[in-house]
Amino acid sequence: MTGISLDRGLTLNLLRNMQQAQRENSDSLAKLSSGQVFTAEDPRPTDRALAAGLEQKLRTLAATKRNINDAVSLLQTAESGFSEVTNIVTRMKEIGTEAASATLSNVDRRFLMVEYNALFHEIDRIASTAEFQGIPLLNGSDQRTPEQLSIRVGENPQTSDENNDLAVITLKGLHDIVSTTVGLGLHTAVDLLRDSDEGIALEAAIDLLTPGESRFATVFDEALEKLSGFRAQYGALQNRLNRALEYHEVASENISAARSQIADTDYAAEAARLTQSNMLLHTTTALLTQNNLASGMAVKLVNSLLHEL
Repeated sequence: MTGISLDRGLTLNLLRNMQQAQRENSDSLAKLSSGQVFTAEDPRPTDRALAAGLEQKLRTLAATKRNINDAVSLLQTAESGFSEVTNIVTRMKEIGTEAASATLSNVDRRFLMVEYNALFHEIDRIASTAEFQGIPLLNGSDQRTPEQLSIRVGENPQTSDENNDLAVITLKGLHDIVSTTVGLGLHTAVDLLRDSDEGIALEAAIDLLTPGESRFATVFDEALEKLSGFRAQYGALQNRLNRALEYHEVASENISAARSQIADTDYAAEAARLTQSNMLLHTTTALLTQNNLASGMAVKLVNSLLHEL
């Protein structure tokens, strides 16, 4: 009877080991299939809370990066408009300078003014139609133009100054950015062309060059300086947004790595653990089967002895 009792204890031990191997096997499969270390067998509540907090930060950073990219697209749209208006003003300066020369006849001067007038109206068209999501970019006199352009680039930090939100980048003075012909101070040639059956006189062409301020050589130099100022405002904001975007990309990379260390499955280690649990499961199953056979043989031997008695 002592041998049978020992076999029963061994059986219980083998059953316990087999159940443990089954749990480890199931846990490893769950981690490998989900890619996460959090399972029913291994919930890790503290690590799960840390990973959830990091995941929230990652999603917030992703949203702010979208905000920044949208703002950069807005500024690039404005820059393309400014670039073309600058090219047009430069060409108009060439026309005005050429027309103010006495070497041209009045009729030739009129031909130049036809191109000048077409470019003049093109500036107004570009300035009036350049917009992003309904926001006028080159014409601050448009009623749809907001007082300022605010871009949220992060979470609101805790500061002593409630009016100073460090997570918002703001461009003010949008109403002062007017790239129309009126805003740039350019002179129209419509009246000259209307009364130019015999051409345009030299004095009229010279009047088109007259600047609003005496410090400028021509009105076109004055307009080009205004355009440079507008482009500098938008360009400075775009440069700052690019730096903010680079920071967010680095922060996202680091936070993602930290979250991965906490929550992601180590496939090499988990695959080795799965192999180990499979080996233990097969071994304990084989030993349990062998032990059951030995126990059965012992029972048959006892029964045969009892029958002989």
